[in-house]
Parts: sequence; C-alpha cells; structure tokens
Amino acid sequence: MPLKQVRLGFVPLVDCALPVVARTKGFAEEENIDLTLTREMSWAAIRDKLSYGVFDAAHLLAGIPLASRLGLGGVPAQRLVVPMALGRGGNAITVSIRLYQRMLEADPAAMHGPRGLSARALKKVIDEDRAAGRPIMSFATVFPFSSHNYELRYWMASSGIDPDNDVNIGVIAPPRMFDSLRNGWVDGYCVGEPWNQRAVFHGDGAIVALKDDIWSRSPEKVLGVREDWALSNPDTVDALVRALVRSAEWADQPENRTELAQLLSDENHVGASFDILRASLLGRPILKPGGNPIDAPDRHVFYRYTATFPWLSQGAWVGRQMQRWGQVDASVDFNAVISEIYRPDLYRRAVAGLDVALPRDDWRVEGLNDAADRALVGADAFLDNSTFDMRNAAPIAAAGAADRVVASDDA
Repeated sequence: MPLKQVRLGFVPLVDCALPVVARTKGFAEEENIDLTLTREMSWAAIRDKLSYGVFDAAHLLAGIPLASRLGLGGVPAQRLVVPMALGRGGNAITVSIRLYQRMLEADPAAMHGPRGLSARALKKVIDEDRAAGRPIMSFATVFPFSSHNYELRYWMASSGIDPDNDVNIGVIAPPRMFDSLRNGWVDGYCVGEPWNQRAVFHGDGAIVALKDDIWSRSPEKVLGVREDWALSNPDTVDALVRALVRSAEWADQPENRTELAQLLSDENHVGASFDILRASLLGRPILKPGGNPIDAPDRHVFYRYTATFPWLSQGAWVGRQMQRWGQVDASVDFNAVISEIYRPDLYRRAVAGLDVALPRDDWRVEGLNDAADRALVGADAFLDNSTFDMRNAAPIAAAGAADRVVASDDA
C-alpha cells in the first residue's frame, strides 16, 4: 500500500518534538504516512497555510483553532479541529538583565520566593517608573491568541499589574525574541523554549517564572487540521494521531532526551545549540547567567499526565482568557464552541488499539488539588490557587482592563 502523504507545518520550538520524532524515528512511516515537515517562522504563517490547504496538519497554538472559528485576527472564519494535544509545559517569562536587577532591588523577598509571585517585584518597578515619569516598559508574546499571552497577563494581573495599561505587550515571532531582548527593543517576553534558555546562556536575560509556576502541567500546543480534511481522511487522521502519540511516548523517556536534543538541534528543525536544548529537555534549566541548574523534571511533558489528550476544559480555559482580556465578547458560549473544535472523540477513536491511559470524561475541573483523577493528570495548580470548572464558570461582565485584573473566578 502506498504511503499517504501528509504535509505538516511547525514553528521551531522544543514542542515541535512530536512531528520531528514521528518523521525521523519512523513512527509516521510505520503508520503508513509519508510525513513532510515544513519549518515556518511565525504562527500567522502556520495558521494561514493550514487554513488554505498548503498544509494538511500543523503544530498549533491552542488558541488558534478557537480564534479561527470565530474569525478573529483579521482573517475569515475557518473551521479547524484539534484531534490531540502535543504536550505540556515549556514556556517561561524572561526579562532583561537590567530589569532583573531592578526587580531584585525593588523586592528581594518576591524574587527569592515562589517564582509565580515574582511579578510583585515588577509591580514595584512599574510604580517607581510611573512616579518618576518614565515611559512604560514593553513586553512581547508570540501571538495574540496564545497561551504565552494569557500566561504573561495572568502572572502580571495576579500581582495587581494591568497588562493593558501598565505595560505595552506586542507580538514577536518566537525565533526573533532573543534578538529583540538583546537589542533592547523589549524588556521581557513570554515564549517557549529554547528561546528563554538562549537568553540566559548568552548572558542577556533571566527567567523569572516558568509556565509551571503559573499553571502547573498546563497545556501548550495542539495538532490542528481542517475540519473538511478530517472528514474526508478519517483513516489518515487516525494514523497521524497514532504516530504522534507513539512519538510522545518515545520523547518522554528520560533515556531518549539527549537524542531528542540532538534531533531538534538540526537546522531543519529548531536549529538551536545542543547544549541549550539538552538543558531544557533534561529538566535542568538555568534561570540566570552564571546560575546553577534547577530541578524541573516536568519542564517538558510529552506523554505523561494525559499530555496528548485534547481536554475540553483546557480549550474552554483558553476561550475564557480571550473573554477576560476583551478579545471576544463575553456572550460567546465557549462550552458549545469548544466541543466543535477540541475533538476527544477523534483521539479516542485513533488510539483505540494502543495501550494509552484514557480519562473517563472529556472535561475536568482544572486546578483542583484533590481531584479524583490527580494520579492520572498530575498536580495542576494555578499560582493563585483558583480553579476552573467549565460547567460552572461565572460570566465575565463587560469591564475595563482594571476591573479584569482583579477578577479571581476566571482562572
């Protein structure tokens, strides 16, 4: 039987690992797929090429399928679906060395306490600048509808910073983040690896919060496909999901992480240095220049904790953040929308023949410390100890940015 060709686009980040592994380690071919990978530099390019059929599938930000369905971002509405997730973790908030030193001086206790609370030091620096009449600082995320944007805002808002008025937040493609920080164009950013570790290794930045500090073991990228393609090619979708799930299991084995770093260091994949990639993948990131590695065993999770399952509740949380920050009207019922986009039914169908741990339900209460499924999904606390129940989330009233900052029930 001839191999089925699948064209998949990706952005050079550590979490493009599953397509890379599927291609290079033979999992795709074993599922009768000829997987062609194309490296893109921006999420807008990935979205557009997937939407218009240049790609059959893509390594996507979790928010892009939702934004595309709603016609956000200045493009016509597109029907994308998510048959699986591509892992958890990997993001961080990095600031310039100058800002890091100012934060240390402004609030040493916040900087030496739990990392998720380091924004308290940033708040004091912002207050100092305002009192002195200085310009507001600039931060960057990778896309308006990205977990990076929502994590950066969540981290800031938890300490009383208004992300819409107290700072500027712009968009920069992930591979351009490091140069933007080095050249002084931004004061900090939230991005996936290896672009945080690169700033540390080169002495230009320091990491002040990891993704796990904001929402532990939280979702990150997803596999996106067009709905019409999925309907026309159900066997291919199943085979692609199986290949990527098997790749996830391989990538999550500690003994394979060094080889994975070598694979990703290829210029056709991520193209970062092997040492930078290995530090992050081994769960031994360095947070500041000259610092010692810390233990972060769940820095990148590809298979454990149901990391490939497309939870409806996690998609709904992303939609909730879109509403919280005024990107979409509060009247949108994301519980209804998300069930058309995140497709755990496709995932369950695809992995039926594999020995994959599956949850009983397609949604859960996110952030619940004593959840019955904690052994399956791991601890997933939010930095403010809130929870998110997609069934009982209170509506977000129309409000200004300052009101949204203090909202506590929309985590």
